[in-house]
Amino acid sequence: MRFRLFASIGMAMLIAFLLPMPRTISAQNGAGAAPASGGAPPAAPATPKAYPPYKRPVSTYVPPRTPDGQPDISGLYLAIPLPRSVETPRAPAPARGGGRGVGEYSFNLNERPKLPPGAEDRPMVVDPADGIIPLTPQALARRREIIAHQGQIEHLDGRVLCLPPGVIRSIIPAPVVGYQIMQKPGYVVIFYEQSHLYRAIPVDGRPPLDPRIQKAMGVSRGHWEGNTLVVEVTNNTTTLENDWVIGAVSANPAFTADQLTTGHGIPHSELYKVTERFTPMDKDIIHYEATIEDPKVFTQPWKVAYYAMTRAPKDYVPIEYACFEGNANNLLLMTDTDISHVRVNVP
Repeated sequence: MRFRLFASIGMAMLIAFLLPMPRTISAQNGAGAAPASGGAPPAAPATPKAYPPYKRPVSTYVPPRTPDGQPDISGLYLAIPLPRSVETPRAPAPARGGGRGVGEYSFNLNERPKLPPGAEDRPMVVDPADGIIPLTPQALARRREIIAHQGQIEHLDGRVLCLPPGVIRSIIPAPVVGYQIMQKPGYVVIFYEQSHLYRAIPVDGRPPLDPRIQKAMGVSRGHWEGNTLVVEVTNNTTTLENDWVIGAVSANPAFTADQLTTGHGIPHSELYKVTERFTPMDKDIIHYEATIEDPKVFTQPWKVAYYAMTRAPKDYVPIEYACFEGNANNLLLMTDTDISHVRVNVP
C-alpha cells in the first residue's frame, strides 16, 4: 500500500530525496572522499554513450479553446517520474542503490503513462547529443567546489533551505509535485504544489521588466505557437549561490561533481535565460522542452526535454506544503550541517 506524503513529513522525505548529502567523517578519512579543490578531476569515459537523436514530438491533438481563444490546457496535473537521469556523468560513477519515495498519487514504474520509442533511452539533456551539461571550465570548477563542500550552509541545496527552486528546476518531478494550470484572458497561471510557488505568464505581447528587477521564479513572457505555449524566462534572482539551475532526486554522498547524473550544484548568472515549450500531446499529457542559456556558465545553449505531467485523478486535491526555514535540528539530522551559528533572533 502506498501512502501520501503530508506537510512536514513530506518535507523531511523531500530533503532526504533531493539533497546531495555531505561527506561524513569516514569520507573525510578516505572512503568516498571528493578530491580536494584544485585536484585532478576523475578521468572522463573514453567513448561517450551514443544516444538516439532527439526529435521533438509532434502532436495532432487539438485542445478546446478558452473564451479568449487560447488553447485550453487548464486543470490539475501530476508529475510524470523521470524514466532516466538528468545528465550523462563526466566520469564513471559507482552503481547507485536505494529505493524511491512515492505517494498515493505517484506513479510506480508500471503505471507511468506509456512513452514513445527513445524517450527512455537517453538523459533528460537532449542537446548536446551526449547528454553532458556544457559547463565552462570556471563553472565546472565551481560545481566541484559546491558538491565537495555540502557540509557548509553557503553551498547547501537551496531547496533544503526552503528557497524557491526557480525555473527550470520547479518543473522537475519530485516526491510531492502537483501542478494546477489556470487560464484567464491574456494569462496562463501555473500553481506548483511544492513550496506553494506560482507563475503568472502574460501572453499579451508585453515586454519583460527592467533587468535590474530580479525574481526567484524569474519573469515569464509567453505566446502561443499553434497549440504549444512558448515561455521566455529572464530576470532570475542571482543573490544566492544556492539557486541551482536544475536538480532531481538525490545525489549519492560518495559521488564527485563529475560523477553526478542529477544536475545538482550549478548556479546561474544574471544572464540566465530559459525558453520553455509546453505541448499538450493529448487531453491528459503535456510534453516539456526547455532551452537554457547563460554564457557565463555554459559554453553553448543546451536543452532538456521530457514528458512532464499528466492529468490528475478526479479525487486529487493539492495539499498544504510546509517548509520550515532555519530548522536547525532537522538540517543537522538530515545533512550533518550545523546552521545554528547563522540564525538570527528577531525580537
